[in-house]
Amino acid sequence: MLNIPADFSFTNSRNAEHVLLHTNLLAEVPEEVAEAQGFLTPRNNYAAAVGRETNCFQVNTSFTQTEKMLTTDRVRDNGFYFIANIVDVYVSFCLDEEQMEAAKRLARVIKPSRGAASKPYEEETAILNDLYDKLQEESCAADVELLHLTPALTKAKEANDLYNTLYVERTREMNLLNTSASMKQLRPQTDEAFRQLALAINSYYTVNALSTKNPETETALSTMINNINGLLYQHDRTVRTRLGLATKGKDNTPTPEPEPEPEPVQPKITAFYQKEGGDEEHPLHFARNKTAVVEGTGLKLVDSPKGKKAALVLISYVDQRMPHEASALLVNTDTRIEFTMMYDAAEGQYQFQIETYSNGTEEATIIKYPETITLT
Repeated sequence: MLNIPADFSFTNSRNAEHVLLHTNLLAEVPEEVAEAQGFLTPRNNYAAAVGRETNCFQVNTSFTQTEKMLTTDRVRDNGFYFIANIVDVYVSFCLDEEQMEAAKRLARVIKPSRGAASKPYEEETAILNDLYDKLQEESCAADVELLHLTPALTKAKEANDLYNTLYVERTREMNLLNTSASMKQLRPQTDEAFRQLALAINSYYTVNALSTKNPETETALSTMINNINGLLYQHDRTVRTRLGLATKGKDNTPTPEPEPEPEPVQPKITAFYQKEGGDEEHPLHFARNKTAVVEGTGLKLVDSPKGKKAALVLISYVDQRMPHEASALLVNTDTRIEFTMMYDAAEGQYQFQIETYSNGTEEATIIKYPETITLT
């Protein structure tokens, strides 16, 4: 007599395998069929458990900076550079004395914020927010208007506000990741919900086979049971092949407990320096064509599945991007990168960041170094 193995062990499934298998198993038990056959409640309980686990898994695997955040950050950087550079041009070259004096006053207001774009995201947001508020005050508004910067200021502030909105959403996602139930907690709940559903289906099938003998019920439940068993069998083969075990029923060797999957690591740069011949008094001064070292976590440069190039990038204060692709690296690991500093970059100050697709998606993970570096 047909039956679903309600005691099927999901212990050795990886998180991704576990989510996919239960999603596919749930699809074999349509809500309308479960309602017609009388086991809608255990089916809905199982669906809820699968949903909770899927949501947790998606949060764990998708917590990376989005392309929209990256684009918005560049837009707000450009807005700041535009305003600051236009003010500098008026200060240095303007032929109108009134406009030059207005530019000098604005330059004094802007001066404490000059390095904003090279700061960590949250600090940059706070600095620019404070600056734009000051520039919109009555004491500065007339000077801003005199230099025809009012529209640019409005757009720059909007870009900074938009970035802050995206940052808050991302922070909420982080909070969800830190406070919601983990996969380790949710997987047993999903397994138990499946077991209860399997027992219910088995019971209804047995009653029909021995007593009711309704041919439509026989067809519906036998098809469901066979499809579910097919998914379970294939999954069992996949897991046992990975573990080097024989197919269930041919080997009595106990299945080993899998090692727990590590928690996601937040990529970050902890150190950045010139490997040899650096300036001890100015450790963030780098000579071109010399070996530079980056240390941290989650650093490895990996191209995207569709071929987008991972890179180390220097960004100048006029937003000129100078990428250094992974193929040119001397060392490329999760904790350490060594590369030859770009020889064709001009002297000056730069923001440094890593753009990698190690998350396996087409959205780059951007790892910014918080300090400004100087090429000499």
